[in-house]
Amino acid sequence: MEENTMDDMLTESAQAVLAQCCTPQVVRSVEAARDRSAGRELWDQLDALGFLDALVPEEKGGSGLRLAATTGALFAFGSHALPLPAAHTMIARELLARAGIEAPRGPIALALANASRHGTAFVPYGLVAEAMIVETTDGASLVSLADAEVRGHGESLDATVTYPSRASRSLPATVRGVGELGALATAATMAGAMQRVFDMTLAYVNDRQQFGRSLGKFQAVQQQLSVLAEHVAATRVAAQLGCAGHRTSKQRVAAAIAKARASRAAPLVANGAHALVGAMGITAEFDLQLYTRRLHAQRFQYGSESYWDDVVGTHAIDHWSNVAAGVVGIFDALDEAATASA
Repeated sequence: MEENTMDDMLTESAQAVLAQCCTPQVVRSVEAARDRSAGRELWDQLDALGFLDALVPEEKGGSGLRLAATTGALFAFGSHALPLPAAHTMIARELLARAGIEAPRGPIALALANASRHGTAFVPYGLVAEAMIVETTDGASLVSLADAEVRGHGESLDATVTYPSRASRSLPATVRGVGELGALATAATMAGAMQRVFDMTLAYVNDRQQFGRSLGKFQAVQQQLSVLAEHVAATRVAAQLGCAGHRTSKQRVAAAIAKARASRAAPLVANGAHALVGAMGITAEFDLQLYTRRLHAQRFQYGSESYWDDVVGTHAIDHWSNVAAGVVGIFDALDEAATASA
């Protein structure tokens, strides 16, 4: 089955489940509980439908899909503000399956260890995860959060986790690139969230009346909407290309481009939406803030745009340096041939 067809099928299934089970009320309840037990009914439904094993090889009991075939589902996670690390868990289960390790069935987060504090990591979704794959300078480890100290950050579900060595299990060297995989998953969910922010903003300005016509009819508003639409579209395309680079030699640079684009667009889309919606947008009752708060937080997860811009720039310099060296080598060979023939 072609990837586009499978992506469409998964997207439709994910949208249907999330529309029914991941309502704004559910998101608010999970964020308010800030507890590992929150959202378990929703999690069990996603797991039972096979979404979380989509990337696991078929011989290991999964669907054996490439990440590119699940991009639409990742967008759906973001567009419904899913308050659980489903995208992280999909990647984590694949990594563990390929390493021959049985994955925990609960939510698994992806994290990077604090280089200056051993046994400490900033963990997106840390308050609702049961385990994490954390990458250090020495390699990756699977860590149970049951015995860890978990400290939340503000109103988000992210946490700083301090874990004892007994809770950590070293993973084979094949489990690597956790940071770039986390960045890629985050970029894809951010793209879905930005699309929802744009749709909500468009609906608001078209419904809101001013001077006898909807706000959406004013040229200044239309210009601002077009700017938002450009950022949303660019982020979506970058995320799709990033997912297509999964498990290829271009994975790191593809993830870098996707995350840099998403992080750069996040404040522009969030702030632009709030500028158009006005004071209504920052109220707790209005759903817009469920997405914009998370976009601001996700901008910095696994590295901001400046970090990933450096990665992209270094890759470009290395690439063209190699090209230039090859060209010089050709001319040197031609000179030698000419000298020899003379």
